[in-house]
Amino acid sequence: MNLRPLSLAVIAAMLASGTAAAGEQFTDKNGIANFGYDVVAYHTTFQPTEGTSQFSASFNEATFWFASAENRDLFLSDPVAFAPAYDGHCAFALTSHKKLLVDPEAFSIVSPETGHQVDPSTYVPGEGVLYLNYDPGVNQKFNKDLKANIAKADFAWIDCLETRPAAVPKKRFNDLFSGGRPKSCPAG
Repeated sequence: MNLRPLSLAVIAAMLASGTAAAGEQFTDKNGIANFGYDVVAYHTTFQPTEGTSQFSASFNEATFWFASAENRDLFLSDPVAFAPAYDGHCAFALTSHKKLLVDPEAFSIVSPETGHQVDPSTYVPGEGVLYLNYDPGVNQKFNKDLKANIAKADFAWIDCLETRPAAVPKKRFNDLFSGGRPKSCPAG
């Protein structure tokens, strides 16, 4: 399924990556988040799973679809724990200060404590962060240095790509981006 040509509507949602803030959720032209893929299934089966309109829930003006009523109910119990980081934008693209759509089959679930991908055999659903990427090749690049890539993406999101930041970055901009502030980011 080629998802890139789909038109996107921009609506508000919560960032799930620990630096929660309302932002522009990637949705399809019908307002469906994550192209209809079940965001809870990533956490429970570690597989991209298509949802259905039969099991849907609204969260910050976006509609999320789920594969089952159980997944929908788990999402509704703590939407921020299950919604994708960066409002569903490509995590690796953010390291270059770009917002790109994602392929819902290119994902990683990362422990915020360790900065490593979670171990499916010991993982408790909702305790990791769901990161989506543009395609499987980009996801592999993202996974090569998760800690650094997440730090850069978090900084970019807070610094200039997210309109209402919830936290101040712990490092200075030039500590993360050797080339200095990208032209796409406002000064100050």
